[in-house]
Amino acid sequence: MLRRVLAMSFLIASTNVLIAQEHAHTPRMTHPADSTAPSGAATVPVSAGQAAYAAIGEIARLLEQDPATDWTKVNLEKLRQHLIDMDEVTMRSVVRQENIGGGARFVVTGQGRTLEAIRRMTQAHGGMMSADGMTVRVDDIASGVRMTVVAAEPSNATAVARIRGLGFIGLMTSGDHHGPHHLAMARGTIAGHGH
Repeated sequence: MLRRVLAMSFLIASTNVLIAQEHAHTPRMTHPADSTAPSGAATVPVSAGQAAYAAIGEIARLLEQDPATDWTKVNLEKLRQHLIDMDEVTMRSVVRQENIGGGARFVVTGQGRTLEAIRRMTQAHGGMMSADGMTVRVDDIASGVRMTVVAAEPSNATAVARIRGLGFIGLMTSGDHHGPHHLAMARGTIAGHGH
């Protein structure tokens, strides 16, 4: 009996492997809708499976849909390099926060590509944060940067608590500028943080 169960399990597993191997991607491949999906339900996944891939895909679709796109200026590689920087800073930097009067100071460090990304990202985003009503100062140090962020009104306890609560990465991601910034970068109408 045990042999029969093991043999059936092996047969089922082998069949699944063969079915998966038959699904190879080819140029201009389309994925047919799943006829077994309930009526009205999504029939194909909408996630691209990887955040940077999806972000670039979204920008590419916007460029394709815009008849005014100047393809001689489009540079999605510049956007890809920027997204790599975002990943380096988000996932690989080391951040030490010190609360100071009116806000916080962040010592952000890393090595190699991470160090370069820290410097590019904090310089660019520091200016954007200043436009959001904070005083931001970014100083290079040997292994990264020291970023000091103080509320426009240092006596405003809520504004100070917001800076401290968001911390370095929260402040870096704040605001609505990322999407338009990425689109402008891909269009070639703004620089790409030193790339």
